[in-house]
Amino acid sequence: MKGRKDASALPSSNVAEVSEGDILVGNIRPYLQKIWLATCDGGASADVLVLRIIDQTQVLSSYLYRVLASDRFFDFHASTARGGKMPRGDRKRILEFRVPVPSLDEQRRISGILDQMNALVNDLSSGLPAEIAARRKQYEYYRDRLLSFPELTEPTAMASPNTQEPTRA
Repeated sequence: MKGRKDASALPSSNVAEVSEGDILVGNIRPYLQKIWLATCDGGASADVLVLRIIDQTQVLSSYLYRVLASDRFFDFHASTARGGKMPRGDRKRILEFRVPVPSLDEQRRISGILDQMNALVNDLSSGLPAEIAARRKQYEYYRDRLLSFPELTEPTAMASPNTQEPTRA
């Protein structure tokens, strides 16, 4: 998995507990847009914001993850950053980010669509065959459109090469 590695040793500094379904956001250099929806329990360094939804009957982790993975959120996150070489986002200001909260059914629908699109773009095993199938259909469509001519009523002879000199305009 890109960006996530299993630890070979325990860190000596503060470690935040991570549970499956938590959303982890990199707080150093927010312009790098590091975010992960935890698929397992573990720990994260103090430079990672661990966001946990208290009430899953209001907001789904998968939906919140998609909202926070947006450019809109990362633009906001970067605007809170302070520091030169290693800017860090402002943890308190992050909590001021406004998240639209549609119904749970709509959250599921949005997450499902974005998950499918993500798989097509990032998962070669499903994305590449789907892309090939889409290009094949596109080719067939254009081939059929480009090669469809009005019905001929009389048989025509094949054109023969022009033996005259071309005229100059």
